[in-house]
Amino acid sequence: MIRVYGDIMLDRWIIGKANRISPEAPVPILKEKQQKIMPGGAANLAVNIANLNGDIATYGSVGNDKEGFTLIECLEPFKNINFNIVNDSECTTVKNRLVGQGGQHIMRWDREIQYKGAEACDRLIHDLNKDDIVCVSDYNKGTVQKDTITKILKKTPYVLVDPKQDPSYYKGAWLVKPNMSEWKQWFIEFHPNYAHTKMIEYGWEWLIVTDGARGLHVLNKNGKHAHYKEEAREVADVTGAGDTVLAVLAYCIEQGKDVWNSAKTACFAAARAVEHRGVHVVTPKDLNKGVVFTNGVFDILHAGHLQLLKQAKQLGNKLIVGVNTDSSVQRLKGSNRPINDIQTRIAQLEALPWVDQVLTFTEDTPIELIRKIQPDLIVKGGDYTVQTVVGHDICDVKIIPLIEGYSTTKTIEKMNEL
Repeated sequence: MIRVYGDIMLDRWIIGKANRISPEAPVPILKEKQQKIMPGGAANLAVNIANLNGDIATYGSVGNDKEGFTLIECLEPFKNINFNIVNDSECTTVKNRLVGQGGQHIMRWDREIQYKGAEACDRLIHDLNKDDIVCVSDYNKGTVQKDTITKILKKTPYVLVDPKQDPSYYKGAWLVKPNMSEWKQWFIEFHPNYAHTKMIEYGWEWLIVTDGARGLHVLNKNGKHAHYKEEAREVADVTGAGDTVLAVLAYCIEQGKDVWNSAKTACFAAARAVEHRGVHVVTPKDLNKGVVFTNGVFDILHAGHLQLLKQAKQLGNKLIVGVNTDSSVQRLKGSNRPINDIQTRIAQLEALPWVDQVLTFTEDTPIELIRKIQPDLIVKGGDYTVQTVVGHDICDVKIIPLIEGYSTTKTIEKMNEL
């Protein structure tokens, strides 16, 4: 079972328009249009895991105040979460965000008092079993004390930590996931070999360092290092992306995946999460890269083709390539094309490690093939724009820059010069 422990908060978004400056002070005036209230901190992590994994349990503390009751009400729809939340905090931690037009954050004000209780941790320790996975969501609000990880490790070795305090608080944790800013606050710089020495020093089996749009670094206790990166189609809001990563890691590991593949999936899910404004609750769809489609003649394969196909595969689980038949190529390119017949072109594409399926089409465009496949993403080269790509009205389109100097036409011209 997955159990979430840590600092539970209430996130409040006050959304409106800021079109003028206050006459009382040089600050913008936000005219409120709506408010959104969502679980934050460890509660947001719990909601994300529950949305993927079914039954989980979460532990923490709120205040005996209006915000605490509001937070409990926000969590009530999630029937598959067993909430072990005590109300022994002096107040509920609240993050208030003022957001103007276009999603621009104007300011944030927080309400919090450091937690000094012990009941939340006691409940967790009482319930733990040896095979449980414990996700510790530490925002340095007092729920995680110097000996918290030690207590958990006496019951189960599988402790995954999102840290905010000194690394000594997390000695012996199975997996620690700081962001790059937190890592540099700890150790000044990041380098895989140096990071490995710190893993040994603190007894971590796995280290995952998230680095925003630059992806994430994964290291194990043996010193093996991998770097994963996924592009977001548009970054709308990075709030909650760290919770997405930890939630997907816990879910995938509990499902039996190794940490490498779990991290790769988490990286992809985080890229999907930042495409949404506000805190986005991860869904099973966010874990599925889906079907990617591209098309072309692919008469004489060159480096530009290979780069396009390689990058297209990285954007999905399955890459389908549509290829013009010989008669289609002759109508588009002339009677002296293609150089290679359709059987040869199919065989060349199927031999590539990135191509999962090759389909042909006899029409001038692949629109009917796209309608039949219903891909999640169409990928084309940089000589296109989104609006000129056939099928842009059916699914998302990704334009990949071309490698300069490569084309089948230029290759044929060089051959004719010989």
